[in-house]
Amino acid sequence: MKKVAIMTWFHYYNFGTALQVTASNYTIKKLGFQAEVIRYIPHARLITLPHRENINSYINKLNINKKNIKNQLCLDTVREKAFNEFLNQQIKLTKECKTASDLFKLNSQYDAFVCGSDQIWAPSIFNSKYFLDFVQNPSKMVAYAPSIGVDRIENKHIENCMKENINRFKYLSIREEQGKKIIKEICGKEAKVVLDPTLLLSSDEWDKLAVPTGQKSPYILCYFLGNNEETWEHVKKLSEKANIPLKIIPIFCQDYERGYDVVNGVGPGEFIDLIRNASFICTDSFHGTIFSIIYEKPFYTYERFSNRDINSQNSRIYNILNLLGLEDRLIKDKSIVNDNALFCTYNETKKKLEAEKEESINYLRSALNESTSTIKKAETYKITNTCCGCGACSVICKQDAIDIRRDKYGFLRAFIDQSKCIQCNLCKKVCPYNGESRDEINQEKHNLYMVKSKDEEVLYSSSSGGAGYEISKMLCTKGYDVVGCVYDKEKRESVHKMVLAGDVGNLNVFQGSKYIQSNTVDAFNDVINTSERAVIFGTPCQIAGIDSLLKLNKRRENYILVDLICFGVPTQYLWNKYLKEGSKKYGYGLTPDVQFRYKPRGWREKYISIQGNGKCYVRQENKDLFYRFFLLRHCFMPTCYECAYRTASAADIRLGDYWGPRYKDDKNGVSMVIAMTITGEKILEELKELNKIQLEKQDCKEYWAVQYPQNPIMPVFYNELIEDIKDESMLLEKVADKYCWGFEFLENIKNNI
Repeated sequence: MKKVAIMTWFHYYNFGTALQVTASNYTIKKLGFQAEVIRYIPHARLITLPHRENINSYINKLNINKKNIKNQLCLDTVREKAFNEFLNQQIKLTKECKTASDLFKLNSQYDAFVCGSDQIWAPSIFNSKYFLDFVQNPSKMVAYAPSIGVDRIENKHIENCMKENINRFKYLSIREEQGKKIIKEICGKEAKVVLDPTLLLSSDEWDKLAVPTGQKSPYILCYFLGNNEETWEHVKKLSEKANIPLKIIPIFCQDYERGYDVVNGVGPGEFIDLIRNASFICTDSFHGTIFSIIYEKPFYTYERFSNRDINSQNSRIYNILNLLGLEDRLIKDKSIVNDNALFCTYNETKKKLEAEKEESINYLRSALNESTSTIKKAETYKITNTCCGCGACSVICKQDAIDIRRDKYGFLRAFIDQSKCIQCNLCKKVCPYNGESRDEINQEKHNLYMVKSKDEEVLYSSSSGGAGYEISKMLCTKGYDVVGCVYDKEKRESVHKMVLAGDVGNLNVFQGSKYIQSNTVDAFNDVINTSERAVIFGTPCQIAGIDSLLKLNKRRENYILVDLICFGVPTQYLWNKYLKEGSKKYGYGLTPDVQFRYKPRGWREKYISIQGNGKCYVRQENKDLFYRFFLLRHCFMPTCYECAYRTASAADIRLGDYWGPRYKDDKNGVSMVIAMTITGEKILEELKELNKIQLEKQDCKEYWAVQYPQNPIMPVFYNELIEDIKDESMLLEKVADKYCWGFEFLENIKNNI
């Protein structure tokens, strides 16, 4: 049986979300395919540019969130349980996919991919994953009834992103006419309008999924996702006129205060039952309307949004009511309650619905049959869709087919010479984003420590507490080569180098942070080809790469790996532009000495120091152009937005700054260190016994509290930002004014509210 993966929302405690994924799964299985829902949960919001003219609206939103005023979703544990039980029974989920590389691996496991339904294509929450950007073969991609949700796209960056993704689809459908129009305008492509998947199931089929609630007496069911008091006044009048009591599915806290019957613990199955047994339904919900139609119930649908709102979702309501000839069910004048409200005929609606249903199912059947039977073409060999440039693939390749060089965004990554590639798959075996070379940090399994060198000179020269230097020094004296990152001022780049065992005097080149991507290839080649044992420092993805290399060579036990708590790396184009303009303005030249973390005023206050030609430039982070971009994380390597290692590691030891309130008064620096293996524990204990460090065990939970456990979000203006940074005619100050000012302003406002 051919396997189909469904990419849609499933994790929100929303009836429409749960029921649409259930219907999609049910329908695809009924068509003769094995269906599974991709277990992907996005973790953050869309990032767009805040414009000066709209700044007040942003401030208002911040104030609303800060005050936490009402309109909060009233979810109880009973309801959560009901949702989870329903979905566990109705759908099968894939293995959890956290990153783009996890999704990419699904290509070899499924014969086709379906995205839809729900508002997964809404511009306000744009996420390219829901456009199946991880699917290699576009012929395997089927769009079934995704919704754009609005009738226009205001943001040009989002429009460009949507255009790029939609153009990949061969089998393209949409849920609303407004969405079809948008696709035609931005892509020039024709999309077929099909029914929401919930309408593909009959009432008899939904009956099988219903969970009895025991609610049998006559009632008007109220299900509102908006909180409009004028709407409630109209509903009250309707109840009084029809002499039928109101029953509420609660969403807002106020729903419990209205004095009507409130049904708690309602899951998707109970929702179906409440609809089918209701005398009348009042709703502003799309799926509340849909299920009223499925069960041929008299209903009223209310507009939830103002049509002046650019994020209005009213169009999808208009579309389905117009399609099925039920326009009279839409309430616009809330001052009038019609005498015939309880009368609703479905004779013509049934005919229209059956015709639309047949056409929609035929589209889905045809698309799935064609996509699953497509003969796999010889595709360009690809290791993964998430390259971090660690160099492991280049080192392992026996054909010299892989080169690590700068891409169009200014980052080091792997390029494959397809003419040399023999598809031996060795590169895939060592790729940190294609394998499983990571161990999740676990507070019951791993110990977290405060580490601080007892050598004042070490503390001054180190970014934080000197843990890295003390580890490398001890191991170097014990016969370990030391591999770490240095700043090459002649090349104006970071690069990994090896200091041979016993050469303790040269270890100082590794001290201090380097906030740009490092080239590891030569150093990793040295490790594999010349070093018998070594301690290796790097970012988590770099360390995961060398870990895989060593394991493949069956030499892992001879090496100690240390990864660094990583914030992310900005484009090299930013650093090049920064140095070039700074040299011209401040006179320090193009090859100055650089300290990315200069500590004249202590560890907590971050400064950058650049010295050359007898000139010295020192600035605090908030007044320095490089730091302004770095701290916002908007021009990082694409992989940084899909990092698999923020809470996972392939190292023996993880270390970084011990931020947070615990050591806020420390001026010299404190390291946070996690022992990931027994080897890591032994090293820390030995350093303590040698009286080289101060060592204090702390709660591992502090890692999540004071570090960066979640990936940043790639902004929709990413490509434009990179191009502006590359543009030699555009000064970096102007680029910062365009891309940094608004976010910095809002952050200051938020901190002062």
